[in-house]
Amino acid sequence: MVMFSIIVPVYNVEKYLNRCVESILNQKFSSYELILVNDGSTDSSGSICDDYALSNDMISVIHKDNGGLSDARNVGMAKAKGEYIVFIDSDDYIEPEALEKFYHQLKKSGNPDVLITLMKEVYEDSAPKYMDKNMPIDTLKNANKADVVNWMFNHSNNLWPAQRYVIKRSFVEENNLSFAVGYLHEDLDWTSKFFLHARSFAILDYYWYNHRIGRQGSITTNTKSKRTLDVIDLVSKNINDKKYNYIDAKLRNVMFQRMLRSLFASLSNYEHFDTNGKKNIIDALEHNKDIFKYTTKFKHKVFISASRIFGFRVGLAIMSLMHRV
Repeated sequence: MVMFSIIVPVYNVEKYLNRCVESILNQKFSSYELILVNDGSTDSSGSICDDYALSNDMISVIHKDNGGLSDARNVGMAKAKGEYIVFIDSDDYIEPEALEKFYHQLKKSGNPDVLITLMKEVYEDSAPKYMDKNMPIDTLKNANKADVVNWMFNHSNNLWPAQRYVIKRSFVEENNLSFAVGYLHEDLDWTSKFFLHARSFAILDYYWYNHRIGRQGSITTNTKSKRTLDVIDLVSKNINDKKYNYIDAKLRNVMFQRMLRSLFASLSNYEHFDTNGKKNIIDALEHNKDIFKYTTKFKHKVFISASRIFGFRVGLAIMSLMHRV
């Protein structure tokens, strides 16, 4: 069995794909398989994938109809044979010592369910941004699940990205974990679910991942109302998932509170949506209003109070004004 299954969903990234794949092939650690999932690309991305697979037997390619990032990741996981799963987006790239450092930390930590890593955001016109620089690595290395969850959900500014976490494949299979298909914010659901089920964690103090910010056409540049609608739906599904009843109530509340903070962050885009998008947002909030009982921040409580009295349209207008202050 190889140590790592690296899953790279590919969709119309011919400009960036070579750098991504080369950064993986340049790894100092060689016990891995690279699974390129061509998600219906209409540019030369599929051909680039095939060329790499022909020249390297560690690489396999799956060609499929376009189904979105979640579907591509799920298809890749179904094929994975490694002990651990690593997710890399095809317009990003990694440092050459990444897998080697993963391996040593995982073995040193007794092969935990999840390895938590550190990511950089890279920009074309400015210096990289190192995420979670204030993370108390030494404290969390030997911490229990409650301490890890408390810090990550209360303090991390880079909690949700699936790429940040190296996940044991047997753990994924035992808990039937998969990405929610058809959503634009699938990582919120994925990350919440594995934190819910995981029993053991390790921390790696190494910025291995370079996440490109601001690429035209990137899913992260999309500000349409569907993204916010998806967040509302996923937060509601998690808060109403009875599996959370099996963890400590305080821990459960910490997780739900962070989900709601992410929902409110997404709602801050409300004023930029078209008329139909705004109507759909208000309908979704009305349908899922019970989830707001876990709200803690003062300005969010103001929104809830105003919405109860005047309706969500007025509540959202008030919240938009607060965000401008």
